[in-house]
Amino acid sequence: MDILAHFLWTFGIFFKSKDRVKAGLMGIMPDLLSFGPHMIMSLIFGTIAFGKPDINSIPNSVFVFYSITHSLIIFSLVMLLIYFFTKRVYWFVFGWLIHILIDIPSHSKEFFPTPFLWPLSDFTFNGISWGTPWFMIINYSTLVIVYSWLIFSTKGLNELFFLKRKPRKRKY
Repeated sequence: MDILAHFLWTFGIFFKSKDRVKAGLMGIMPDLLSFGPHMIMSLIFGTIAFGKPDINSIPNSVFVFYSITHSLIIFSLVMLLIYFFTKRVYWFVFGWLIHILIDIPSHSKEFFPTPFLWPLSDFTFNGISWGTPWFMIINYSTLVIVYSWLIFSTKGLNELFFLKRKPRKRKY
């Protein structure tokens, strides 16, 4: 799925949490770590191309980082290490898990299938590519419905944009 949709889904799932922005950022972290360094280098050297890239032109390092950041095994190990050292569960880190779970059915084997069992297995699920036009229409339409419901069923836009009305001081 695209990075904006990952953020919106994760932010929406954590909507009532004070850590919803952190969760949203964790929801895009796997793609930022996988594709970010290559994109920055492409911008620096002026080799950036728009549209779907040729899979053979993507450096091997992108695939390595993609495997690491999109693995349920690695996610579980990191969560165990965090808990081992802090004795706390940081719930916003589950934004990373949501990212992986969304990617499994929304990536086809043609372009970056999700290696969710890496390094134990190279198995991937042949899902529907998130870039398919009808899929994107359904995805973003569903996000509009979800956010409409979240906004109208809670405190409205104040809740969405972290605006809180300050209580007025009464003069006695």
